[in-house]
Amino acid sequence: MIKVGVVGGTGYTGVELLRLLALHPGVQLGVITSRSEAGSKVADLFPNLRGYINLEFSEPDLSVLAECELVFFATPNGIAMDMAGDLLERGVKLIDLAADFRLKD
Repeated sequence: MIKVGVVGGTGYTGVELLRLLALHPGVQLGVITSRSEAGSKVADLFPNLRGYINLEFSEPDLSVLAECELVFFATPNGIAMDMAGDLLERGVKLIDLAADFRLKD
């Protein structure tokens, strides 16, 4: 079982990612972040995830995200760039669904 975090769980990409991860037998969702919805239950905002995800959205916190083995960024361009280095230094694997790391220069 891989402990996974999702940064940006309220946008279209984030919600689709949550739907896929919630049904994956090898994934344990550890943290789902949203600055605007912090403190709200994921299933209250997205009823289709009721019974699958029992977490609340939280503010992005490097120490909490670092407890995950893998973190997805489903955020607007530029957000992952600010947090990626710190998480990589802590041994967390990252998948960025935005464009921050598509080009080398």
